[in-house]
Amino acid sequence: MLLVASSLQLTTPATAEPTPDHPPLGAVFPLGDHSAPKTGSKELAPGVTYRVFTQGAANDVWTVWVRYDDGQEVTTGKTTATALAERLRTAGYGDARVVPLDSPATADTYAQTFYGVHVGSYATATEAKALQEELKTKGFADSRTLYTAETNADSRGPWQIRVITVRPDAQVDLRTEHGTNVSGSETVRQLSAAAGALAAVNGTEFDIDSINNTAFTGHEGVPQGLYMKNNVLLGSPNNGRTALLLNAAGGGHRITEVKSRTWITAPDKTERDVDGVNRVAGQILGCGGVGDDFRKTASLGNVPRLDPWRNGICYDPNEIVVFRPEWGTTTPAPAKEWAGTPVTEVVMNGNWDVLSLRDAPGPIPAGGRVLQGIGKGREWLRTLKPGDRVTPHTTVTDTAGTPVTAPTLSAVGAGTPALMRDGQVWLNPAANGMAHVACALPAPAGGCRPSGALTARHPRTLAGISPEGHLMLVTIDGRNPGAGVGVTLPEAARVMEWLGARDAVGLGSGGDTTLMVENTLYNRPRDQWSDTASHERAVSNAVVVVPRS
Repeated sequence: MLLVASSLQLTTPATAEPTPDHPPLGAVFPLGDHSAPKTGSKELAPGVTYRVFTQGAANDVWTVWVRYDDGQEVTTGKTTATALAERLRTAGYGDARVVPLDSPATADTYAQTFYGVHVGSYATATEAKALQEELKTKGFADSRTLYTAETNADSRGPWQIRVITVRPDAQVDLRTEHGTNVSGSETVRQLSAAAGALAAVNGTEFDIDSINNTAFTGHEGVPQGLYMKNNVLLGSPNNGRTALLLNAAGGGHRITEVKSRTWITAPDKTERDVDGVNRVAGQILGCGGVGDDFRKTASLGNVPRLDPWRNGICYDPNEIVVFRPEWGTTTPAPAKEWAGTPVTEVVMNGNWDVLSLRDAPGPIPAGGRVLQGIGKGREWLRTLKPGDRVTPHTTVTDTAGTPVTAPTLSAVGAGTPALMRDGQVWLNPAANGMAHVACALPAPAGGCRPSGALTARHPRTLAGISPEGHLMLVTIDGRNPGAGVGVTLPEAARVMEWLGARDAVGLGSGGDTTLMVENTLYNRPRDQWSDTASHERAVSNAVVVVPRS
């Protein structure tokens, strides 16, 4: 029987299957009460298996999470949390309580406990919302309703995990897929249908049009970090972040940290780094760029920053960005930060011969390129003239400097840290921009302060590679009290360990998390805990499993 997302109770018995052999039949689940989950499976094609696991039952409640005076939900000072809880009790809310959130030690962050303050305990979100409104009248305006499974270490779930496993000898192609252009977004359903995919999951994180993304550039779908298709670099990595590499150098698939460098040589042999590929000039989503990048701070002003900062924004007034036809038909204006800044564009053919120079965004020639420059980047481009031939160079390497490129390489930058490395649970949040924003890499011997991102459960899309070379594409539903509460990143690592991964990483998460199988939505995407129906979010790109013709 086909196991689709609407099946809340799975009764299909587990059967022995050649792909894969992990976890062993009857193996206990690593979360909740550790009982064996209900499970079912279906062979989608020879060497391609779909499995689903459900385990646990709800034991959480709705509450109100009250923020501190600085607008933050957590603090590292227990005395600060205790003082806020006491203020609430004095105001008549006797059940105000300090809730510790333990962020475990990782490969590059140290363990730390954060503290939040919760008030109330209700069976429904409506009751918690009423308390939130009441708190406003008492001067506690900055709060939100919370289903405690989001951060409750003792939550009993439930959990729903879906796994697509692809054996190395399966007669399918594994690759990435984007929509009409890389500057736009489409749903995984649309991307899967266009590719004729057997299965598909969401890929990279991206520049999203959201009230939470105050620095949105106006082009939803631009990848945050590495994106490659057919060995073509279409989105620069946030250098040093972990990535999933499909059909990498040496054969097979890899999960590793990736850096790239793109530069150009003029006819007079002078060289200049290209700051970005297919993105708005002057603004770097996720940071981790090159050149004169900086982040803005209230206390220190503009602080130079070349290491990744997940979902953070860095700026650079002196950039060259290259636009390929995959971007779209025309180049974009630079970031709003540099509105009014003079722009120079060098229009080239497919051989990188300069066709013309112009002083405003314009068309991208079919099969050609456009180099757009602002600031010092503009000055360098203005030394070129029609008829010149520019020589391009690009390297994409792992952190050891070894090239990862191969003829059919596809790659997506991870949305999260690595989760497993060489068969061991191994997370590197600082390298992926998920430590405190003041942390500089390489991390000191004692590690960096964690950002708190390790403590919350969300829907997750994960990728893993087994010792046998099987690729696993995994979705874990979340933000759904009755069906799936999601996982923290350390919990995601334990799930991938349980599934038998040797190496693992997270891709886009939250409302991005989507699994399509045979043109059918299999999971339950959720933007918010209060959502009552699935919502398929438009995303940047997808990882697809396509039958060979």
